[in-house]
Amino acid sequence: MAIVSNVFLVIGIILLIMLKLVMAITMFVVSLAISLVMFNVFFRERTGMKWAINISFILVLVAVMIAYFVLK
Repeated sequence: MAIVSNVFLVIGIILLIMLKLVMAITMFVVSLAISLVMFNVFFRERTGMKWAINISFILVLVAVMIAYFVLK
């Protein structure tokens, strides 16, 4: 699963270099979502850590949505 996340991250970087900004943001969000699932599985017993990860994910998603609407 980590390999898939990294593949999406690399695709996002390539798209960013090619100036396909909306697709690059989409690939970064997919990679971030896969990483969130992995971290929630890794820290299954640690509730505080899961809260911190989920709150940071929400903050990043809000920033991505703002960037998406500004770029569009």
